[in-house]
Amino acid sequence: MGNPMREGKDGAKKRGARGSVKNNARLDDFKGGRKKGSADWGGCDERRIQAVIRGITSLGGAVTFGLSRDEGAHSLTLLLDEDRTTMWYNGDADLNTCLDEVIARLDVLD
Repeated sequence: MGNPMREGKDGAKKRGARGSVKNNARLDDFKGGRKKGSADWGGCDERRIQAVIRGITSLGGAVTFGLSRDEGAHSLTLLLDEDRTTMWYNGDADLNTCLDEVIARLDVLD
């Protein structure tokens, strides 16, 4: 699509630069407000993560594992057809138990 041509104050044709002038400052502001929380998927049993992946993909779906922006909470998003469900767990949650619950629900759907 490209930048549309527009007329400047002097009447000359100029290529639009809307929003591009301050992008570096916007990105600095975006990352600047982050706090370091305790959430970390690394403490979770890898076999449980793999079981969630196998469970949802066997149904034709997908899964994402993430963290909140402040890294204070875990997120797990299941996508299946038109459905999208995101579950949030505190940074100090027992992730193995949480994933066991997800695995059990996925097993019922299979």
